[in-house]
Amino acid sequence: MTDSLRLGELVERLVSAEIRFVAVGGLAVGAWGHVRATKDLDLVPDPSKENLERLVTLLRDLDGKVEVGEGLLTGDAIPTFVKSGDRTLVLTSLGRVDVIQGHPQIPRYEELEAAAATVEIEGLPVRVCSLDHLLQMKRASERPRDRDDLEALEAIRESHNPER
Repeated sequence: MTDSLRLGELVERLVSAEIRFVAVGGLAVGAWGHVRATKDLDLVPDPSKENLERLVTLLRDLDGKVEVGEGLLTGDAIPTFVKSGDRTLVLTSLGRVDVIQGHPQIPRYEELEAAAATVEIEGLPVRVCSLDHLLQMKRASERPRDRDDLEALEAIRESHNPER
C-alpha cells in the first residue's frame, strides 16, 4: 500500500481490466485545465454487476484495504463496500481509489457517462466528467480546495465561452 498515487499505472490497470468508469475530482479538474496535485483517483463506476465485480477484483489484486475512519479493513471487505452502492475509499499498492456511488452531490454514472469527455492519460483513453457536471459538484461542496477549483474552472469556462 502507498500514500503516493501512481496514476499512470492505476489507469493502465483499470483500462486493461475493462472497467467502465467516469473520473471526477482532481483528475477531472486537471483534464479541464486547472492542474493541481491530487492524492487519489476519484471515480464513479458503471454500477452493472459485472463491472463492479471487475473493479472489486482489481482493487483486491492491488492489495486494497478499505479505509474506515482511522482504520483499514482487509481486502475481504472490498466487495461488501463497493457492492453496497456507497462511497468507498480503498488504499491500494498504486495509491488511493475513491469509488463514489450513491453520493447526493455526485450525478449517477449514466448521467455522467452521457456527457463525459475522453482524455488521454499516458496514452490511454479515460472518460472524465463534463465541465458542467464538475462545476455542479464543486458548487455543492464546502471544502476550501473545491472552492479554489470552482473559481479556476469558472474562469476556464468563461475563457472558452465568453458569450455566457
